[in-house]
Amino acid sequence: MKAIIKDVLCIIIGAFFVAASIHFFVIPNKLGDGSTIGIALVLYYLFHIPASISTFVINLIFIALACKFLSKRKILYTILGTVMTSVFLSVVSFIPFAVHDMILGIVFGAVLMGAGLALIFIADGSAGGTTLLAYLLNYTKGYNISKSMFYMDSVIIFAAVFAIGINNMLYTFIFVFLCAKIVDLVIEGFHNKKALTIMSDKYEEIAQVITRKYGNAATIFYGYGYYVNKDKRIIYVVIKKNELLKIKKHIQQIDPKSFIVIHEVKEAVGGKFGFSGLPSVSNER
Repeated sequence: MKAIIKDVLCIIIGAFFVAASIHFFVIPNKLGDGSTIGIALVLYYLFHIPASISTFVINLIFIALACKFLSKRKILYTILGTVMTSVFLSVVSFIPFAVHDMILGIVFGAVLMGAGLALIFIADGSAGGTTLLAYLLNYTKGYNISKSMFYMDSVIIFAAVFAIGINNMLYTFIFVFLCAKIVDLVIEGFHNKKALTIMSDKYEEIAQVITRKYGNAATIFYGYGYYVNKDKRIIYVVIKKNELLKIKKHIQQIDPKSFIVIHEVKEAVGGKFGFSGLPSVSNER
């Protein structure tokens, strides 16, 4: 139940960030976007159709087309994200605030938009449109979410040139590119891990400390030290970044001659960390 509440809150907050980005930064500078939002913006610039209405209608079409590939939870989360984005677009339209500066609009609009989309992705939701297609490509084909979004959105942005002009179309590409980078940064921030490869003659004592005191699972590999010409035991463990200094100091206290290699970890799923940003394919079908 707590997990569901957390997901719902992430989707609601993410939808608000997306709506705030559109109303406060994107529209005032006549920028475009990809996905259904980009289509809705074109309709707004050309025919003054409220983005809240067109976004909702277009997203319903995408959801209807993709629903047979999704689980019930995924469909509900996508509908929630779509509805809340449209609701917040209506709400923020009454707030008399807008940034009429292209650079500020691109930078802060991208930060809000990227953070909002990332929160929705983390909650296993979707804002609909090409974000939904990017998500599907990610868990079925392993394609990078942000790159998939960028390529598909590029087609929509090129088509928007008739509504926003060439200059603003080029600015929009910068905006979308920054959004994609923010999505990656926020998602990776939720997978804030490090991996340690530890070589020590006191491997047994070090492994016990890592598992019993810090609660991390340690794996011991059999290796061969060519320089010293003898068998070695190598410990491999994935930890949270905030544990790194404490564990490293503890290892060096046990064995000052230990050799530690620290690796960056893009994502860790299962075990102690237990979080998977994406459901299994079998659950989605």
